[in-house]
Amino acid sequence: MPNSGSAITAIRHRTVFDSRGVETLEIDMQLEAGFSRMAAPFGAPGSRGEFEAPAYAPAGIEATRKLLDDELIPALIGMDAADQEAIDERLIEIDGTANFERIGGNTSTILSLAAANAAAQALGKPLYEHLHAVDGWTLPVPLGNVVGGGAHSLGPAPDMQEHLVVPVGAKTVREAIEVNLAVHAEAGRILERKGRGFAGGMDDEDAWAADLTDFEAFEVVEQAKKTIEDRTGVEIRIGTDLAADRLYDKEKDVYVYDREGVSRSRAEQLEFVLGLIDRFDMAYVEDAFDSNDYDAFAELNAAAPERCLISADDVFASNVSRTQVGIGKNAARLMIVKPNQVGTLTGARRTADLARANGIRPIISNRSGETVDCSIAHLGVAWGTVGIKAGIRGGGRIIKLNELIRIEQEKEGIRLAAW
Repeated sequence: MPNSGSAITAIRHRTVFDSRGVETLEIDMQLEAGFSRMAAPFGAPGSRGEFEAPAYAPAGIEATRKLLDDELIPALIGMDAADQEAIDERLIEIDGTANFERIGGNTSTILSLAAANAAAQALGKPLYEHLHAVDGWTLPVPLGNVVGGGAHSLGPAPDMQEHLVVPVGAKTVREAIEVNLAVHAEAGRILERKGRGFAGGMDDEDAWAADLTDFEAFEVVEQAKKTIEDRTGVEIRIGTDLAADRLYDKEKDVYVYDREGVSRSRAEQLEFVLGLIDRFDMAYVEDAFDSNDYDAFAELNAAAPERCLISADDVFASNVSRTQVGIGKNAARLMIVKPNQVGTLTGARRTADLARANGIRPIISNRSGETVDCSIAHLGVAWGTVGIKAGIRGGGRIIKLNELIRIEQEKEGIRLAAW
């Protein structure tokens, strides 16, 4: 029987719009003593990984809503929302495919998250306490995307998706957020002085959009972070998400940098990335190779200096079996976890647990198309992730960072995770 007040009594759905103006699914879940409203974040079409669960049913969002009415809602009514694994197993059972190819990973994830949020309310707990699954309590370090590019930008822009900073010297999550905001603002002032048509535009993730090569973008970030380091005394390091799946030309077997006008072989890509790590003393490099090339990830992980952590997103795709392969090849030291890549909270947590148990630390991440939900802040704390990728500013992103500030104040003795 459900715990007192945590039985699901009603589920409603509608379509709303995400931060990119794209239609997305929203769910209201009512319990006997709890309520949750969740809208699905959505990765840009060019930034969704090859191995992610698809967003919705193959016939689209309206077909998904019919599946909700005909199958999903009737199956979930009366279930105990506090039994997360049972909810998630039911979703897997209804879908009946290996990767939510029938109902969609966004559909399953927001039902999974709605149940967790509503159950936490019914139980009188914050979500991070309801889902706490590790020893001790830490806050994830916020990684901040300063200059954008790749699939998240329109017009002339760097080829790599993110030119970011990691406030490794911050003592509190509030200080880390303030430092990231300061670097972002300083980078904007530098770009304004550079001219070249810069008018303060931003990409999907509220990072600056400018007509720069990747090297020039890193130089802007380096200059901005040095200014803020001098002002605050907080050590800041540079990082990047190359999103190399979008650079890789399978037919030619090269990485194509359109803005730079250069194509690089696998060996040249490795040499190029190692050169950037050395030149900018990088702390973080994500998705430097095509998501089918575990061996290239492993080569980079072996060759990178100790101070730079190699991270995997599209290659692992929050998927247990793909993560297990990566562990066997020693392909990374960090991994990105996005619940809607795999379709349920239980699935994402199991992947994070597997990675951590094998020396790969997880980072919780937003999507390029975001909503006002702040659950990933709670998941980062509940699952003990070392970092959180939630951008630096913008409504759908700052709400997640502000939630970390609230948790920091609320949870006595909690500290930032050690980078």
